Amino acid sequence: MKNIHYINHTHWDREWLRSSDTYRIRAVYVFDMLLDILDRNEDYKYFTFDGQTAALEDYLTIRPEKRDKIRKYVSEKRIFIGPWYTQPDLALVSGESLLRNLIIGSNIAKDLGHCMTSGWIPDAFGQIQTTPQIFKELGMKSLFVWRGFNYEYTKDSVFLWEAPNGDSILSIHFPLGYGYYRYLPTDKEAAFKDLKGFKDKVEDRFVDDEILLMGGSDHTKPQESITETIKNLKSDFLDEGYNIKISNPEIYTEDVIESINKSKRKLEIFKGEARSAMLGRIHAGITSTRIDIKNQMKKYETMLPLTVEPMSVISTTIGGRFDQSITNYYWKTIFKNQFHDSIYSSSPNSINKTVENRLLNLRHGLNELIWMNIRSLKDKLDFSNFKENEDAAVLFNTLPYKRDDLIFINFIVKDKDFILKDDKGNIIPYVIVKDKKEINTEIEEYNGCVNYHDAGEILEGTKFNIQVKIKASIMPPMGYKVLKVCYGEKQDEEAFENTDLELLEDKLFQNKFLKVKLNENGTIDILNKENGELYKEVHWFEEGGDDGDEYNYSPPVIDKVINTKSLKPKIEMLENNLYEIKYKITYNLNTPIECIDHKRSEDEVMSVIVSYISLKEKSKTVDFKTVIKNNAKDHIIKAIFTDTESSKESLAQDHFGTIVRNNEILNQAGLENGATEEELPIYPFQKFVKLHNTNNTFAVLSKGPCEYMIYNNRKIALTVLRSVGKLGKADLVVRPGRSSGYRLDAKDSQLLKSVESEYSIFIDSGKANISNLFREANKLNVQVQSRHLNIFTREKHEMKPFETSILEIEEGFEIIAFKKSEDNKGYVIRILNPNKFNLENKKIKINFNIKNAYLSTLKEEKIKKLDFNSGLLELPSINKESFITLYLE
Repeated sequence: MKNIHYINHTHWDREWLRSSDTYRIRAVYVFDMLLDILDRNEDYKYFTFDGQTAALEDYLTIRPEKRDKIRKYVSEKRIFIGPWYTQPDLALVSGESLLRNLIIGSNIAKDLGHCMTSGWIPDAFGQIQTTPQIFKELGMKSLFVWRGFNYEYTKDSVFLWEAPNGDSILSIHFPLGYGYYRYLPTDKEAAFKDLKGFKDKVEDRFVDDEILLMGGSDHTKPQESITETIKNLKSDFLDEGYNIKISNPEIYTEDVIESINKSKRKLEIFKGEARSAMLGRIHAGITSTRIDIKNQMKKYETMLPLTVEPMSVISTTIGGRFDQSITNYYWKTIFKNQFHDSIYSSSPNSINKTVENRLLNLRHGLNELIWMNIRSLKDKLDFSNFKENEDAAVLFNTLPYKRDDLIFINFIVKDKDFILKDDKGNIIPYVIVKDKKEINTEIEEYNGCVNYHDAGEILEGTKFNIQVKIKASIMPPMGYKVLKVCYGEKQDEEAFENTDLELLEDKLFQNKFLKVKLNENGTIDILNKENGELYKEVHWFEEGGDDGDEYNYSPPVIDKVINTKSLKPKIEMLENNLYEIKYKITYNLNTPIECIDHKRSEDEVMSVIVSYISLKEKSKTVDFKTVIKNNAKDHIIKAIFTDTESSKESLAQDHFGTIVRNNEILNQAGLENGATEEELPIYPFQKFVKLHNTNNTFAVLSKGPCEYMIYNNRKIALTVLRSVGKLGKADLVVRPGRSSGYRLDAKDSQLLKSVESEYSIFIDSGKANISNLFREANKLNVQVQSRHLNIFTREKHEMKPFETSILEIEEGFEIIAFKKSEDNKGYVIRILNPNKFNLENKKIKINFNIKNAYLSTLKEEKIKKLDFNSGLLELPSINKESFITLYLE
C-alpha cells in the first residue's frame, strides 16, 4: 500500500506585492478563520504555516487575546510554525544572519508550544551549499525545498543533501513546487480526478511510496472542506492501492524514515548549491536589483554581530548594562528586510520604501547602541586627571586580533593645534584628512562629536571640524583604548615612524608591497613588489543595456556596450600623507537613455562615475569607493578587474567557507528543453571572490556589492549598478513568456540618483590562504569605532583601565558572533573555521570574568565542559568549513 500525504499549508509572503501591514490584515482574517476551524472540526488535524513566526507575531499584535489559543494548537501540533523568523533569501545574507534568524524564530515557536522539526525553504531563488549544515546544527530532522533543484540532480525527491563540512540531512524536494493547488475541488469526482492526475505526475519521484501532495500556495486560507473531501475519497484511492491522509511535514518525515529503515536502501547524496532553472525560476540578476538597498543591508548585518554586540559585551566587563533582547529587536528588523521578496526588492516602489525605512531604523538604533557603549566608558573611567584643555577620544576594536589598517576619527575642536597621547603619555601621531568625510549632523550618528550644537559652532567659526587618521596597530584585540586630546601643542614630525608609503611622481606611488601606476584612462597598473607580478589595466567600468526587470537581468535584443578604457577622465590627487595616497577619478559617461521595444535608444544622456582610489601604508590592498551619479535607465554597470592568470573556475566566500564555481554554465537546462529561464553565470558572494587555483592571490573584497561574473576566465566583473523600471516584464530574452511578479512600473529601481559602493583588491604572493582572505575582508568591513568626547565631567569615577583587551584569537579562524546568551546568564562565542581542513589544538585568550566554558548547541544548550586555565580556553576540534558555539559562564 502506498501512502499519499496531503499537507495543508500556506506560503505567506510577509510583504511582496503589498505591504506588511496589508498582509497583516489578511493574516488576522486567515488566523481567525483557522482557529475557528480547529475549534469546531477535529478532523481538520494539521495546518503548516510556512516555517516562520514573524507573521504570527504580526497577528498577535492585533489579537493578543488569541495567544493562549495559538499556544494550545501549536502545542497539540495542529498548527506548525518555525523554525524561521522570516523566510530569507539564502545567498544574499550572511551565515550568521541565517543562524540568528533560526535561533530567534525557533525560540518564538518553542515559546508558543512547539517548533516544527523540519526546515522549510519553498521559495528562495536557489539553494546554498551550506543549508544542510545549518539545519543539522539546529537539530532539524528533515528539510523541504523547491527552487534550484531539478530532476537531474537526483532520481528521487527524497535524498540526502551533504554540506561541504560533511554534515547531511534528509531532504524532500517538492517536484511540482510548493503549491500543487490553491484549493481542492469540493466535488468528489472532480477532486479525485485532480488528485489522481497530480499523483500520477509525481509518483515516480517518491521511491519509498510516500507520495507528497501540497495543498496550498501564496496567501491561501485554510480550506475546511478538505477533511470531508479526503474522507470521501479514501475508498476510491484504497481501491487503487493508495492510502490518502491529511498529513504534516513531521509525520511525512517519520513515515519516510520508517520506510527507508525497512527497505535498508541507501539514499542518493546531493552535494553543493542548487541553481537550476529547469523547474522553477531562480532569477539571475536579482542579486543586484536595488543595489543601494543591498549595500546597506550588508553594512548592518555586519555591524550588528561584529561591532555592536561585541562592543556591548566589552562594556559589560566594566559595569555597563546590556542584555540580548536589545539587539534581538534589531535582528528582527534585519530579518524583516531579509525576507526573500524584501531583500530581492522584487516589489512595487512603496514596498521598497518600507525596506528603506527599516534601514533608517537600523541606522538610528545601531548608532545609538554604539553611543551607549561609549557612554559606558564615559561614566566608568576616572577622568579626574584630565585638564580643562584636554578632551578624550574613545576607540573600540571589535575584532579579536591586532590590526594593521587605519582609524578614522572625527574631531570638533576649539583649537586647531592639538596632540594625541595614550594613558602612558606616548604621543600617537596622526595625519589630517584633506578629503573630509561628510558627517551626518543628525544626533544619532557620531553622537558626542557632531550634534546640533557643534554643527552650529562650526558654522559660527568658534569650533573647527578636523578629521584625522591614526594607525590601528595601537589598538588591543577585542577591546577599547582612550586617548587624550591635548590642546595648545603642535604635533612634532619626529613622532612619526618611518613610512613605507611614497609618491614617486604624479600618478605613481608605492608602499612596501605594492607599486601603483594610475593610467591616463583611469585604469591602474599594480606591481606586486614581493614577486614581480604586474597586473595591467586593473579597474575599469563596463556599461551595457538591461532589458530585464526587478527579477532578471536580460540583455536587449540590440545592445550597445561601452567601457571606460577609451575615455580620458579627470584625475585629481586628494591625499598625499605619510599614511595614505588617494586619487579621485571622474568619468563623464554618455550612454543610451533607455531601452524601448527591447532595444537601446539612439538618444543619449550623461552619467558621472567618480571613483576614489587609495593606497595605505604597509597594505596589500588597493581600496576603491565608487559613486555613480546615474541619469540613464535600463542599464547595468560593472567594475572590471583583470588578473594576470586565468582559470575556468572562481573561488568565492560562502557562508562558512568558500565555493568553487564554473565561469560558464556547463549543463545548461535550456529554454528549448522547457527550462523556465536561461541559466546565467551571474553569481552571489559574501565578501570576496577570486579566480580559483591561481599561483598568486588577486581577490576582490567587497563591503556591499555581492554579485559577480567572470569574463574570459581572467576578468572579475563586479556589478555596481543595475537599473530597471519594471517589477515584472514579459518576453525577456532570458525568460520568454509570462512575467515574474506583475507587469507594474517600479520607477525607483531605475536608481536615478547617486549610488555608492566600496571594495578593494587584495594582492598577495602565493596561493590563496582562505583564512587570511576572511580576515582581510573582515578588516575592510569592520571599522574601529571612534568618538571624540568634548563634553564630559572631569571627575573621579571607577578605576577602570584606559585600555583593555578581553579576547584574542590566533590566526587560522574567525569569530562570527560574540554576544550575551539568549538567557542573559552568560556569553556566547561562535567560532568559524573557514579552511578546507580541520583545526586542532587551537586556543582563545580570555581576559574577563569567566568561570567555566562549554561547547554548546546552536540553541545554546551546554554539551561539554572545556579546559579553561589561566585565561586560555582550549578549543575542541573544528571541522573544515564549520562553526562551533561556545557558552561562557
